[in-house]
Amino acid sequence: MSLAHLSQAIRNDRSSGQPLPTVWKSLEDATAVFRRGATVIVAGGSGAGKSVFALTLAVRSGVSCIYFSADSGPGTQLARAVSMVTGTPERECRDQIQRGYYFDNELAILKQTRWDFDAGPTLDDIEDSLDAYGYLHGEYPELVIVDNLMNVVPDESGEGGRVNKENILLLLAELARDKGCCILILHHVVGQYDDGLTPIPMSGLMEKPSKTPEMILTLHRVEDSVYGDKLGVCIVKNRAGLANAGGGLVVELDMDLSKMELKDQEM
Repeated sequence: MSLAHLSQAIRNDRSSGQPLPTVWKSLEDATAVFRRGATVIVAGGSGAGKSVFALTLAVRSGVSCIYFSADSGPGTQLARAVSMVTGTPERECRDQIQRGYYFDNELAILKQTRWDFDAGPTLDDIEDSLDAYGYLHGEYPELVIVDNLMNVVPDESGEGGRVNKENILLLLAELARDKGCCILILHHVVGQYDDGLTPIPMSGLMEKPSKTPEMILTLHRVEDSVYGDKLGVCIVKNRAGLANAGGGLVVELDMDLSKMELKDQEM
């Protein structure tokens, strides 16, 4: 343990609290800002758009990033990323990948993102990867994405051998502060919200790991036959801004999953 005056601690940790570049101005206007040194949970039902949300943040922010993709393999993420960068429908990207074209030139823009596809990373694995990145580049990544919380193998268990997700989140929070990274953690929700069509309160998170993260966002799809599908982003916890734990503070983003497009609504 090291002790310091508060002013000294701030001088020694200038990266923490710094916002990542804006990707969605509507979320920023609602005070949902992704900051270095903080942990953020993004939760939603199956197919609600969690991975697309995370990948869009990584791609559009342009920051250095490590993406722990335990829930999706390289082929899936490659097709998504190519579709997002080029505007080509994801299905066409998958077809070209299967024919052996891997979009090396098109994805040169994503050279700042590194990937780990271990299906069950441990906390030690995550920390080792951050340290290796720091050793190689001389600084830690600005953004770390853990996709998703249920796949992380803990170093310890709770009572009766049950996995304690709060312990995992606490250790990830320590990593975020120590390395000056924004750590974005994707998570599942309880059964009644798994259809992805209903605004999700903070109590809807599976195993309710809500104490540690600085911010929690929940996602649901908003079907609109006139203006196209939208993604509803509920700000249910936000230590640095506005929030409504019941899911009543919602920001809607335009969404076209055929092209992995997620952007502010057009006025």
